This record gives sequence, C-alpha cells and structure tokens, in this order.
Amino acid sequence: MALKFKHSIYIVLIDHRGYLGSSQRTDNTTEFHPIGPEKEAEYFFASDASAVIEHTNQVIFLEDDDVASVYNGTLNIHRVSRGIDEATTREVITLKTEIQQIMKGDYSSFMQKEIFEQPESVVNTMRGRVNFVDNTVILGGIKDFMVEIRRCRRLLFIACGTSFHSAVATRQLIEELTELPVMVELASDFLDRQTPIFRDDVCFFISQSGETADTLMALRYCKQRGSLIVGITNTVGSSICRESHCGVHINAGPEIGVASTKAYTSQFISLVMFALVMCEDRISMQGRRNDIIQGLKNLPGKI
Repeated sequence: MALKFKHSIYIVLIDHRGYLGSSQRTDNTTEFHPIGPEKEAEYFFASDASAVIEHTNQVIFLEDDDVASVYNGTLNIHRVSRGIDEATTREVITLKTEIQQIMKGDYSSFMQKEIFEQPESVVNTMRGRVNFVDNTVILGGIKDFMVEIRRCRRLLFIACGTSFHSAVATRQLIEELTELPVMVELASDFLDRQTPIFRDDVCFFISQSGETADTLMALRYCKQRGSLIVGITNTVGSSICRESHCGVHINAGPEIGVASTKAYTSQFISLVMFALVMCEDRISMQGRRNDIIQGLKNLPGKI
C-alpha cells in the first residue's frame, strides 16, 4: 500500500502492541520497522487522531509531498522533494487524548457536550498561567520571544471562521493594553490582496485544529517575508504548531462539534492573556490589568 500526500496533512498511527525502530535508508527515505519481543505492528492511516484513538496513541505526522508505503510490516516514508535543510526523520509522538474525551456521554450531541464543558475548558486554558494571588500571567510558549514581540510595529491576527471572530472580539482590549495597531484579517482575503508584510510585524495565526488550509497558506506567506509567527491552536503537533516560531496552546480539549463553542471561549481568553502579558510592566495600566485578571477569576462561575 502506498499513499502520496500533497497539500493536506494525514497521520500514520501505529498500534500500541508494536514498538518501532527507524533507520535512514537513503537521503530521502526513512524506514520504520517493528522491534521488541513480538516484532509486530499494526498501522492505521487517518486524517485525524480522534478517529482511531481507541486503538492507539502512537502517531507519526506526514508532511506535504510525503509518500508512505507499508510492505511486510515495514513502514517507509519517502520525500518526493527535499530542501537543503529539510530533514526526513519522523518522530513517533505519544498522544495524551483519552477515549472518554471524544465520547458524547449522556449528552444529545457533541455540540451540547462542549457547551456544558466551557466552565472546565476556560479553567484549563488559564491553569498554570494566571496567578490570581499576585496578578501575574505567564505564557511559556511565547516567553522567550516577548522582547521581539514588544519591539514590533503592529500585530496581525489572521484566521478563518470562529477563530477570526475571537480576534475581532478581543481587538479593542488588545489595542488598549498593548498600545499597538492591531489588524484582524480573514485568511482567504488576506492572501487574495497580497497584503504587505514587514520583518517587524508579528503575525498571530488562530485555528482550533491547526490545519485550516487558508490560515496555513497565509502563515507560510508571512513566514517567507520574515515576520515573527505566533500560533494559537488547540491541537498539539498540528501544522500551524510545527511551522510557528512560538505559540499558545489553548488547552480546550478535543472539539468534535462543527459549531465551535469551548474552543472559541478558550481562544478569546488566550488572546486576553497575551494582552495582559504585554502590559505587565506599565504602571499606568496596573489598575485596569488587575480588574481584568479578577474578572477572569470569576468567569468560570458565570458561564
């Protein structure tokens, strides 16, 4: 069996009953073969890990232009074309998603389930990041890039659908706290206009799945022009995660329903937390900043 991948990301999933060892067979091909006492492995191909999480939590992400083949229990991943600095090795990643997280339970639909999960999901988004005692906010994923972000001349928030609306909803607050011009762009329109991008811009790309095609193409457009790329996603290991310089994982948990609910509120809170980090050293804004943090503390109980 052989599959070629172009302009879409798929996942190779390996059954947990077999362990894989890898070796570099040629410059463009990586070979994975079963090791261990049983020397057996079962492979699944899927576009989303939630489809087969009940069978395995071991995954390999395939990139554009990969050709994957399975023959006699051995998986080969071949690169059709490879850049000078592009590696062909693939890491086997262990997912932390549990089967209970993608089941409806007693709810009539996934959308209803995710609506009622919002009090918990907003707490998870803030967990370990917001200290309500001393009013501090830490975003570990962008901490090392804060000096560069503070030096930028404008912020661009680029997304599609509900993710776009989370940026629209927080733009006023972000402009107030950062004192920087904020552009909110629909990814498809952004690409059609060939929007000018500069090296001192910081571009935020917001996506629940991290695989939104228009958003991903806009990310590559901005990256080629030398701007700093920040990903705001809900899926670890997604394309936007891997291709961003830094980012914030919203920790909303798996979202199965098409109409975004808990991912939207978690994206909203993530952007508010970013604005709070940006103004932490401005004395004139401490009163306003502390009010917002205390508002976040009371938010789960009001949903």
